[in-house]
Amino acid sequence: MLVFLNKRLWIGVCSVEVCIYACHSSTVRLGGEGIIVEIDEAKFGKRKYNRGRIVDGVWVFGGKERFTGNSFMVAVPDRSSATLLGIIRDRILPGTTIISDCWRAYDCLAHHGFQHLRVNHSLNFVDPTTGAHTQNIERTWREVRDNIPTYGRREEHMEGYLAEYYFKKIFRQIENALFHEFHIGAF
Repeated sequence: MLVFLNKRLWIGVCSVEVCIYACHSSTVRLGGEGIIVEIDEAKFGKRKYNRGRIVDGVWVFGGKERFTGNSFMVAVPDRSSATLLGIIRDRILPGTTIISDCWRAYDCLAHHGFQHLRVNHSLNFVDPTTGAHTQNIERTWREVRDNIPTYGRREEHMEGYLAEYYFKKIFRQIENALFHEFHIGAF
């Protein structure tokens, strides 16, 4: 029984490390001229006494390209303009149309070569004048939340949870791809 548990633990650790490696080694940048990328941040964690807003947790920043569905997700220490702008520059090509909510950290996007459209969620979900919305990235957050363990989750494992979701999403259409990629990544 001890050998089984150790083998099972080893497989679990290796699979998470392979997922994280696959996500970090991806250098694909989203967007480009005439392409729309929705960006947003979400907090993953617990509610105090299971009520109200999430108190403890990890902030995750992400973007999703319209029409292709290509995306990225990164755990971030804070939601400051410097932190988010650095990730945007690394992950999104200049000239991209970026749609976001009205979070203050995004105010500088137009000065860095991006076309920026905003949606004021306190008024409506789709901007009536521009038609801008962030419903695709919001749906992605729901899918990610559904794939993170409800019980026994830990903040320090968030990167692994995100990588596992991302890895499954990328390779779900290819038959036996999960086994194949794990096999290649392990050797």
